[in-house]
Amino acid sequence: MKKNFIIWCFLGMMLSCGGHTNQDATAGANANESEESADGIQRMTVYDFTDTLRTEGKTYTYSVHREASDSLPVIIDDDGNRYADNIYTLTIRTGGQNVFQRRFTKATFSSYLSKEFQKKGILDGMMCDKSLPDLRFAVSVSLPQSDMMEPLLMKVDTNGGIVITRDERGDEELEPEEDGV
Repeated sequence: MKKNFIIWCFLGMMLSCGGHTNQDATAGANANESEESADGIQRMTVYDFTDTLRTEGKTYTYSVHREASDSLPVIIDDDGNRYADNIYTLTIRTGGQNVFQRRFTKATFSSYLSKEFQKKGILDGMMCDKSLPDLRFAVSVSLPQSDMMEPLLMKVDTNGGIVITRDERGDEELEPEEDGV
């Protein structure tokens, strides 16, 4: 499972940072950094990311915003550590107009998660998967402070719909191909 985590991290860096223009990521030194507040609840830092994607003959600008939520149930791990779950907001624009905007919580994806991840997982990742056609986003729910995660794929329809599937791609499909150099 640790290999999957490393591959997902590498894939995330490749997809969100690799050679694309018009990127704007603003967060702390580590986007997955968490902060523990006076109430003993660990919260991930606020994260914003904006990039562009060309598909179906149109250029889209998408923004992903993450913030820890005090309105969602607190997640408690096996050691009694407490974590705030996250809310992600995805906004997609083209031609100067919003064509999609929606807030996501772990509950959005709960029917695709095991019981353990429904209860003890946090929504901790959302990024555009430019290796796939259309507007597709890789989503991850993980057990806090571990390399255990359940990867999902979400296809976004600019008419407001989404289609969620489990990401069943194997390690070989997620590893980048070598250039032969």
